[in-house]
Amino acid sequence: MHWGIIHVGRGGPMGARQGLRVGENQRRTVTIEGLSSSTTDVQLQSLLRSIGPIEMFRMIPQQRKAIATFSSPQHAASFQMSFHRHMIDLSHIDVKLIDG
Repeated sequence: MHWGIIHVGRGGPMGARQGLRVGENQRRTVTIEGLSSSTTDVQLQSLLRSIGPIEMFRMIPQQRKAIATFSSPQHAASFQMSFHRHMIDLSHIDVKLIDG
């Protein structure tokens, strides 16, 4: 963990945690990799919506991957924390936050 400079924004100092990685707390898009060939878009969308509303969803079966954008960065982070290395259809999925 990096405990460096505390950045000052509108209204005063921001917590050190917010300065860890620029933009990380604003990412709303996740990639889901390592999907089983039997996992359906309906299953994934249901899993995503169990965390919060999604604005965009795209499944790429040839790459065993999906991309989704949540309405809020908090939902994206929550999905990543809840489902990274989660098992779906006998496959452990990898969930990453990305710039969308």
